Amino acid sequence: MNLLKSSCKYWTQVKDINQQCVLAEYAVRGLVPQTAAVIQEKMNKGEKFPFQQITELNIGNPQIFGQKPISFNRQVASAILDEDGLSRHHVDVQRRVRFYLNSIGYGVGAYSQTLGYPVVRQAISNFIQKRDNTSDKPDINSLMLTDGASQGITIMFQTLLKDPTDGVMIPIPQYPLYSAVITQCNAHQIPYFLEEESGWTITKAQLESNYQKALSQGIKPRILVVINPGNPTGQVLDRTSLEDIKKLIIFADEVYQENVYAENKKFTSIRKVYKDLNLENEIYSFHSISKGITGECGLRGGYMEITAPINAQVQQEILKNKSITLSANTIGQIMTGLMVQPPTIEEGCTQQTVDTHREECKNLFESLKKRAQIVTDYLNQTKGVKCQPIEGALYAFPKIELSDKFINHAKSLGRVPDSHYSLELLNNTGLVVVPGSGFHQKEGTHHFRMTILIQPNQRLLESMKTFKRWHENFMQQF
Repeated sequence: MNLLKSSCKYWTQVKDINQQCVLAEYAVRGLVPQTAAVIQEKMNKGEKFPFQQITELNIGNPQIFGQKPISFNRQVASAILDEDGLSRHHVDVQRRVRFYLNSIGYGVGAYSQTLGYPVVRQAISNFIQKRDNTSDKPDINSLMLTDGASQGITIMFQTLLKDPTDGVMIPIPQYPLYSAVITQCNAHQIPYFLEEESGWTITKAQLESNYQKALSQGIKPRILVVINPGNPTGQVLDRTSLEDIKKLIIFADEVYQENVYAENKKFTSIRKVYKDLNLENEIYSFHSISKGITGECGLRGGYMEITAPINAQVQQEILKNKSITLSANTIGQIMTGLMVQPPTIEEGCTQQTVDTHREECKNLFESLKKRAQIVTDYLNQTKGVKCQPIEGALYAFPKIELSDKFINHAKSLGRVPDSHYSLELLNNTGLVVVPGSGFHQKEGTHHFRMTILIQPNQRLLESMKTFKRWHENFMQQF
């Protein structure tokens, strides 16, 4: 018998791999974006389509639309990677690079400590204290640097979810990372529905009802996920909503905290609310360089904070699980440090450096705010489409009215209605959106998610006009 010869063409079949991975879904890079990639390949080979280009509205990836990185941040990153060329850079850049290298003790090509560079964790601690206006700072050993927020979220789910009866309460609509990793961990999703008509708010009644329903089904609610500002829904939760949260372990996804556009809203961290109220929930807060004003998705930087004392052995297990990845990438760590510690006069920077940095950040924020308004206005001017105000984050999540005829047509093709709608939109306009069903939604409703990141504004306006024209013409067929 030849043990080296397989009876099949391939050694490993789908049935042979972890079935929880097979069951996990991630709509942001699902069927519609995959179809768009195939179309792009065909366009590259000269095949003609009814549009000139693919416009990737499916993912919050700022620099794909030409968003410029913050110049001071990139100059520091460039210089720290090329120490021999440090003298070519501005004196303020040199100072920051030397500060980092002296604190680290070696170059960024080496692994860091498992939790990440202490100098960056100290900067994060200072940032959190200033942001939340608290008397105390987080202990830097309660802070962990990660490859984006997603890595921290994944590590914590893998650490905390231990039984098939464990449940995680997630907002619906939700960011698909949560449902995917919960599935991989063989745990239960416990949905709590955001109230769309009141601006995607959290209600205490929804939380309590779904908590009790899970218990009645033999599911043990362990963790509550709160995304603020909301993804995909774009709402900014007020303090009262945050005070109503149940006494569970809380995952506070706060990666869009700099993206608050509504004049009557401001970001409040769950950490601050619970400290002000002297509550002792175990809170794991996540932040990232991918969003906000920094927009450095590809450099993969972020952090997790553990709020409230936790069992020392549990903390050691978290550290062990993080150590399996050795350390977060070092440039992502430096970028995280730059995000939370901009150049200041106090550190010795020139007024010009400080003013340039502030001006870049201000202009980018105002541009995002304007684009959020453009998208909201055009969607709400489109017949059969309704979009709640984009108060924050980087997305719109409009409701689309689909006729029974269209829904039956989609089902006859074996497709979810809003998925078929999104594919038709792609095939006719080149606009790539994510079907609302990929984020989960109330039964009987249909949505899609699109980013507000298109720039310049003229291209955004043209894209919105294209969408409006296509949608209204297409819906007339049904």
